[in-house]
This record gives sequence, C-alpha cells and structure tokens, in this order.
Amino acid sequence: MMAVVFDPVVVDDLEEIVNYIAQDNVVAADAVRRDILDTAESLGEQPGLGIRSRFSAPRFAGIRFLPSLQPPTYLLFYRELSEEVEVLRILHGARSLPHVAARRDDRLLVSLQA
Repeated sequence: MMAVVFDPVVVDDLEEIVNYIAQDNVVAADAVRRDILDTAESLGEQPGLGIRSRFSAPRFAGIRFLPSLQPPTYLLFYRELSEEVEVLRILHGARSLPHVAARRDDRLLVSLQA
C-alpha cells in the first residue's frame, strides 16, 4: 500500500467543502468529509483506479481523478509518485473543469505546476 499525501491546498479544499455543507447540516458535512478521506485512502491501495485527465497542457500529464465514493460527487485530482500518491485538489463534480483549469488565479494551476 502506498502512502497518500495531501498538497496543502487540499486541506483548504476539504475545510471549505465541509464548512459550506455544515452551514445547513453538520451530520452531512461530517459524512462528506469521511467519504472524501475514504476515497483518498483507496488511492493508496489502488493508485491506478482513477481516470486519466485529458487536459491538453503538458503540466497536467500524469494527473488522474477519482470521484468520491458517495454523492454529492467530489473529484479528487492526484498523481502517482514513486512511493506515494499525492492528492492535489478536491473539486465538486459539477464545476466546469476546463474553466477551472483555464483560470490563472485558481489553485488547481498552483498545485499542478509543481
């Protein structure tokens, strides 16, 4: 089993998601948090499980994404390294991914440039 590590921006993503849901339902927010973390843990067991991204920019080469296990669907963007899986972002599945990737101020670009 490979270690799963989180880019610092992922911690912000998760906090943002949970806080948003908790405004209406604390129990649901906790369930979503657990689901996202369970999904991330599954990447350590099967890193090839996700879908290869089809972004045209070379800096996105090797990036995969995996939907969370339970609705609402969040996408975990990650890359497999030699000894670990690095989760780069967590985004809601309804977001326009080409739009997110095109925005210069979005953290997706910041995380994926490394």
